[in-house]
Amino acid sequence: MAVKVVTDSTADLPPEVVKDLDITVVPLNVLFGQESFLDGVELSSEDFFQRLQASAALPTTSQPSPGAFFDVYRRLVDSGHQVVSVHISDRLSGTLNSARQGKEQLQGGQVEILDSMQATLGLGLVATAAAKVARAGGSLEETVAAAKEAIGEVQVFGVLDTLEYLQKGGRIGRVRGMIASILKIRPIVTIKEGLTESAGMARSRAQGIQFLVTIAQDRAPLKQAAVVYSTTPDEADQIAEQVKQYVADGVVIKARFGPVLGTYVGPGSWGLVVQSERKDSLS
Repeated sequence: MAVKVVTDSTADLPPEVVKDLDITVVPLNVLFGQESFLDGVELSSEDFFQRLQASAALPTTSQPSPGAFFDVYRRLVDSGHQVVSVHISDRLSGTLNSARQGKEQLQGGQVEILDSMQATLGLGLVATAAAKVARAGGSLEETVAAAKEAIGEVQVFGVLDTLEYLQKGGRIGRVRGMIASILKIRPIVTIKEGLTESAGMARSRAQGIQFLVTIAQDRAPLKQAAVVYSTTPDEADQIAEQVKQYVADGVVIKARFGPVLGTYVGPGSWGLVVQSERKDSLS
C-alpha cells in the first residue's frame, strides 16, 4: 500500500514536478463571463494572461466540486492507496471545504486532509515535501508529518505590478490598509496565518528583485526554493540564478502563476517561495 499526495491547481507546480513526484492535481475553475475553464487543463497560463490583458472584466474563480475530490479519492483508495491531500489556505478559498465533503462521501479508505495556510508555490512546496517522503516509501504518518513540517517552514513573498487585481478579486486581506497613493509603487505581499498582507514596497523592479534575493539570503540554508511569475520569465530566471546558491541542492523550481492565482496577482508579477532550515527565520 503506497501513500499518494493530492493537491489543487493553485499550487502552480510545473508539470514535470507533478509527474516526477506522482502528485495528483485537482483543478479549480476560471470563468470569463459565461465561459468556464478547468485551471491548467482547459486554459493554460499563456492563454489566460492573453485573455486577462484583453478583457474589460476581471474573470472569477471557484473551487472544485466535492464530487471532483470524491472521484480522485475513490480512484486512489480503490487502487489500494492511502491519501494525503493538502490544499490552498482555507481562508483564501473554499477548496478545502470541498475536499472535506469529498472525503465524507467515501466508504472506507484513509484520506488525511491538510490546510497548507499558503497559496501558489507555497502550497506547492508543501506538496512536494510530502510527495518526496511518499515516493521514498514513507508511511501515511511520515508523509503527513513532512507536510506539517513544511507548512511551518514555508514562506511566500510576491512583488506585484499593482494591487488592482487583489482588490477587485476581494483577496487583499490586511493589505487594504495601504493608501491609494502607494498603489503607484510596486507592492510586496506575503501570506501569514493563511491571509494576504503587506510585506513592504519596491520603487523599482530591480529593488523588488533585490528584496526577494535578500529574503533567500537571510533565511539560508534553504531546504527548497521556488520562483513563480506571471508574464516576465527573464526576471524569474534572474531571481532563480541568484537564489540557487542558498538552496541545499542548488535546485530552484520555476513556474508560472496558473489562471486562478493569475486572476489575483495580474500581469507583471513574480514571487519567491522559500522553505528554510532555520526555525528562527519565520518572522
